[in-house]
Amino acid sequence: MNFAALHTLREHKKYAELIENLTKNHYADIGEFINQLDTKDSILVFRLLPKKIAAEVFAYLDPESQAQISMQINEKELHDILQELYFDDKIDFLEEMPANVVKRILRNSPESERKLINQFLNYPEDSAGSIMTIEFVDLKKEMTVAEALEKIRRIALNRETIYTCYVTDASRHLEGIVSLRDLVIAQPEQKIEEIMQKRIVAATTLDDKEYVADLIKKYDLLAIPVTDIERRLVGIITVDDIVDVIEDENTKDIHKMASVGEIDVNLLCANPLFLIKKRLPWLLVLIFVNIFSGLGLAYFENTIQAVISLVFFLPLLINSAGNAGSQSSALMVRALALGDVDKNDWLKLLKKEIVVALLLGLAMSFAVAIIGVVNSNLDVAIVVALSMLAIVLLGSTIGMSLPFLLSKLNLDPATASGPLVTSIADIAGVIVYFSIATWYFNL
Repeated sequence: MNFAALHTLREHKKYAELIENLTKNHYADIGEFINQLDTKDSILVFRLLPKKIAAEVFAYLDPESQAQISMQINEKELHDILQELYFDDKIDFLEEMPANVVKRILRNSPESERKLINQFLNYPEDSAGSIMTIEFVDLKKEMTVAEALEKIRRIALNRETIYTCYVTDASRHLEGIVSLRDLVIAQPEQKIEEIMQKRIVAATTLDDKEYVADLIKKYDLLAIPVTDIERRLVGIITVDDIVDVIEDENTKDIHKMASVGEIDVNLLCANPLFLIKKRLPWLLVLIFVNIFSGLGLAYFENTIQAVISLVFFLPLLINSAGNAGSQSSALMVRALALGDVDKNDWLKLLKKEIVVALLLGLAMSFAVAIIGVVNSNLDVAIVVALSMLAIVLLGSTIGMSLPFLLSKLNLDPATASGPLVTSIADIAGVIVYFSIATWYFNL
């Protein structure tokens, strides 16, 4: 998709040609183009789209664009667009909208739909219930394969997925699942009960979204049924919704690893004061943490005055401590997040990390010793080399241990990465470096 050419057409107000070129692309690409426009142009281009295409594109717009368009178009247009959205996409849209937009939508929705919408909006934000859809294919075990296929043909257009069907009893209790593939290859007269799978992987409405994502990944599912506490089928979660969950969770982890508060808006649209509020608290905390580095320097003032050339290597050494710690921390945080390791594996991983850190430290010590000999003298080179070995070992140990400690305390291990590990490793690096120098030079 040539965005530059489309923007040129918009700038020259060649709207007919713009829409003609735009509608040749996938709905997601059209949505991406509209998201790049300012409020006035995004509304204009959206309203010029054919009605059917506009309804499909709407689901791919970011919340800011959806909100602006929703507030500018009339209620009939808004109602027509929302009618084309799958129910879970409609819920996602409503969760992001201002209260006045939600009221407009609920006012024009049938009573039965209003009840469902309110029920979904009341599920906890991170629960399976908040992202499930009610648009699934349900069958009865007494049906024949031919009857099931006929029902699927009849309702397929109004269902988000038809590749997995769910078998329920008269009280909506989940009894089994059957894939469209199994239905197609089965004999028409066979009963659903004969071909359905009774071993079912399911979630409940209050399960955490990350747990559901793990289930879908583990069992390689296209969709997972969601039941209430009495095992009645109330919805399904499809893999495309889980991809969004994984993306959101990864974004949160990245923000935490950078010691930034949760940011759930587009950075281009974010208010500077909002960004300051999210970033400032940790920066202030780290200021006071880093005071300990200054205290360490003050404590070893006599050592520094006696061997002034030690100062030259200080940034190199403390940065190495922070870098080694950040590497170890990032590896551990990711391993914990993926479930490759758990809290009980700390000792086993510590032994491995010590071996790795020692070898890394030796290689880095050799490199920094050469610099020490060239820049200063042999004694300083020895101190710097010994310090590098100790600092890399200490930084790596801190980096791999902090995520486990936070996990033991039921805190998010991602918090241990980035600036926090670097600051702690820096303080330790200063103390270790000048302690070794003081010992070596008998100061």
